[in-house]
Amino acid sequence: MDTATKLEFIQALPKVELHMHLEGSLEPELLFEIAGRNGLKVPFASPEEIREKCNFTSLQSFLDLYYEGHKVLCTHADFKDLAYAYFKRVSVTNLRHAELFFEPQEHTVRGVKMEDIVMGLTEGCELGLKEFGITSELILCLLRHYDVANMMDTLKAALPFKQYIKGVGMCSTEIGYPPTLYTEVFQFAKDNGFRITSHAGEEGPPDFVRQSVEILGIERCDHGIGMRSDPAVVKLLADKKIGVTMCPISNVLLKVTKSIPYSPIRQYLDAGVMICFNSDDPSYFGSTYIDENYEAVEKEMGLCVAEWVKIARDAITMSWVDDAERASLLAEVDAVCAKYGVAV
Repeated sequence: MDTATKLEFIQALPKVELHMHLEGSLEPELLFEIAGRNGLKVPFASPEEIREKCNFTSLQSFLDLYYEGHKVLCTHADFKDLAYAYFKRVSVTNLRHAELFFEPQEHTVRGVKMEDIVMGLTEGCELGLKEFGITSELILCLLRHYDVANMMDTLKAALPFKQYIKGVGMCSTEIGYPPTLYTEVFQFAKDNGFRITSHAGEEGPPDFVRQSVEILGIERCDHGIGMRSDPAVVKLLADKKIGVTMCPISNVLLKVTKSIPYSPIRQYLDAGVMICFNSDDPSYFGSTYIDENYEAVEKEMGLCVAEWVKIARDAITMSWVDDAERASLLAEVDAVCAKYGVAV
């Protein structure tokens, strides 16, 4: 397959995104629009100034700017518009399904109601399905910089809206916050029927990934870069069929890894770990959504066609769709392969 045809094939593959923070898709123009209608002042002169500040030296330098953006989101309409804008942007990428993080603690601490957050996002997701045919689920993502009591209060406040929330995850600063701190929180989430994932090994050591698997009981590992130095942890994820939701562009721009080829993509593929590529917080990374992440990996690494097929299928396998939707999505992959003469 020549280069142009290969790129066309990669674009044609049906995509599933499993690691995308809705607040991280708040483009600067929408941030200013929402701030204006809410009568809020922002510490930036223009959308261009926000983009100029997106030159990060670490995860924490990103988080400082990222949480500033949360402050404009106040109403049901704000959260609806946030979700809808994401679906409109990715409607051109052959995205079929998305499982999307949202971070209520940074909003409820300002007095925003859980109902407005969840139901606003849900309305935006419903519009994404109606207008663009993209199915989705919401994942409540807890923040490590809040204490365990706050996490528990947040989960309890979300229980009345459980039918709209598929899973629970965890993110934010990792160093100094080992998974062992959160056993009670994740047990509560599991007891209440939520699916479980967590950011682990983004900046933390391999043992944080191991603890997340063996103590928290995660079903997916978000980022997982840090386990690269411990083959036993890599094997643990392969053996337990726990997929890793990798974010290639994010990991480079936040200095988690030196470059896309230096990231453990090749290591994980060779070890039989399921991986998929995702956009993480695209509006803060040069508006690089799932399609740009696929393109960046291909440009930098030139994976073979069979590996691209595996990545597309692994994303579907790792997702929390029901059996009927999973079968339909896998059939779409097969149909694209057949169109391009790729053996399944």
